[in-house]
Amino acid sequence: MYRQILGYVPSNVVPAVVSILMVYVYTRLLSPSAFGVYSYVFATVLVLQTSLFQALPIAVMRFYPGAAKARRKDRLLKEAYLVFYGLAAAATVLCAGLMLAIDMPQEYRLPALLAGPMLLFRSLVQLNQTVNRSADRMRRYNAIECAHAALGFGLGLVALYLLGPSAAAIVLGLLIAAVVCSLADVRLLLAPLAPTARGLDKAELVRLIAYAWPMVAVAATTATLQTSDRFMIGSMAGAGALGIFAVAYSLVERPTALICGSITTTTFPLVVKVLEHQGKDAARLQAGRNGIALLAVGLPACAGLALTADYIAASLVGPAFREGVAALLPIMAFTALARCLRAHFVDHAFHLSGRPLRMLWTYVPVTILNIAINLFVVPRYGMFGAAWTALACQWLTVIAGCFIGTSLFPVWLPPGQTVRCLLAVVPMIAGLTWIRFPLNWYGLFAAVMLGAVLYSVSALALDVGEVRSLAGDTLRRRMRRKAVALT
Repeated sequence: MYRQILGYVPSNVVPAVVSILMVYVYTRLLSPSAFGVYSYVFATVLVLQTSLFQALPIAVMRFYPGAAKARRKDRLLKEAYLVFYGLAAAATVLCAGLMLAIDMPQEYRLPALLAGPMLLFRSLVQLNQTVNRSADRMRRYNAIECAHAALGFGLGLVALYLLGPSAAAIVLGLLIAAVVCSLADVRLLLAPLAPTARGLDKAELVRLIAYAWPMVAVAATTATLQTSDRFMIGSMAGAGALGIFAVAYSLVERPTALICGSITTTTFPLVVKVLEHQGKDAARLQAGRNGIALLAVGLPACAGLALTADYIAASLVGPAFREGVAALLPIMAFTALARCLRAHFVDHAFHLSGRPLRMLWTYVPVTILNIAINLFVVPRYGMFGAAWTALACQWLTVIAGCFIGTSLFPVWLPPGQTVRCLLAVVPMIAGLTWIRFPLNWYGLFAAVMLGAVLYSVSALALDVGEVRSLAGDTLRRRMRRKAVALT
């Protein structure tokens, strides 16, 4: 498991670095208001992408191991891409209708026009990458993820130079990057026409849709929970406040989502395979190991972001954004930890049990509560009221999800290892609290290195995730093999 996690490091490190570069450059080239316009449009794309398209890749990931075992991969891909093209047609009509129905301010019109096709091609890349990941095409997955991130940033800079500092330029760069990366998997795009996928298994197609459609409602709800605060800030507190809020969100969400996603990239397909081949009890044990791997990486990452917030803001963010971002980062870091635990661990219980619609019992009430509280706090406390509300609501979804999800499928966190993960972070917290560095690039790198060293030493000493034990066993086996070879 750990070897595969390390194998997907490039697909997580490179986009994370690019996202930091984007914040560094864009907060110096754009005003908070212009960045706020981009954030408003991009949040809309995220809601639509998550609501309409995210369920299909999850369904493909869930059924791919079984299809491979039954030698019907080509038919599964045919079914999946036919469903995608149907959704794309519906999304096109929806976006066109929204453009005609809504009287947008001038600065929103061109970004919104470009956002429609960007939505479709980003979703297509996501589906392609799910197939590559499920098929263990690690190199291809890494190459496309890295290219997608780098092209989006590079082409965005070119568009900014040609069109001037505007939200439309950034969206145009992301659109072209998504088109290029989707065409890298032309063979998958043509899956409905593949000669090896003759005929359409209507029963399997219904099974795929039956599994995926409940998640549309779930995905729409989670997307609303995650992004509604940005719409409210933009509408009630102004585009400038939204720009600062969005920069802080990007600095936290992108790295943590990628770090936690790198764990899920390996662990979720692995637990599905164990469930298919070894049964529920073995899958439960694997789910526990998956959860500890996620906590062992996600917890120090979020704590580190909170503890180095002032270094990050001073080094990476433009002057107009700096003060607000430094204050928001610690709040958002622990909000991101809750979101990662819920999306990349707790929600797996619902997926593995085949009852994803039950997630609505947790997400819908909390989403309504989040919107209701924000209607009160955003006009009075602005972006900080929204940040604290998000923190409370995200942890509510974790708690509620644990109670309901474990009744469906027994995902769990081994108590002993959980305590070790928590204890391993203590030296890092103490060191970064007591030892201070200059608020510049040197201070940022020094603080990151200090935190990484302190956590690594304590995690190894406590044998977090049994990494030290596994490494020792591997070393002993190699030494025995060498001894046998010499004799």
